Amino acid sequence: MSLADRLAGAHFRYPDYYEVDREKIREYARAVKSVDPCSADLRAAAGLGYDGLVAPLTFISVFGHMAISGFFAHCGVTTDDAQIVQVDQKIEFYRAITEGDRLHCDVSVESVRRAHGTDIIVTKQVVTDEAGNIVQQTYTTLAGRAGEGDKGFNDGVA
Repeated sequence: MSLADRLAGAHFRYPDYYEVDREKIREYARAVKSVDPCSADLRAAAGLGYDGLVAPLTFISVFGHMAISGFFAHCGVTTDDAQIVQVDQKIEFYRAITEGDRLHCDVSVESVRRAHGTDIIVTKQVVTDEAGNIVQQTYTTLAGRAGEGDKGFNDGVA
């Protein structure tokens, strides 16, 4: 069975929320060398109207990786039987992620196509807050194929 067949039409909601912690924001900001004072200093964040620290724009990658990994496991795809690389990503920001947020993530397949013997899959990750408001939407384009022994992937052509 091809990777596209395994993923077409799939939807997965990460089974738990991700709570955004003050020190996780600071740790992530240091790791990515963010110089925005709102990610480290409560007074700087308050000066812009926030009640807590503001996460760097790419902070969602931590939770996003958890959600995508859960999605693949839900679809029965493991790194043991598939080769997948990310080739593009588009993120739509609706509001800042801030300290204390409890975020949820729904992952679904937006589109599937085949090109040059490779499955091209676009996933959509919708991150929402506790009230159900969209915080971010991410579209991730993946190129992949099922394991070497999967004749359904390449129709038996070596």
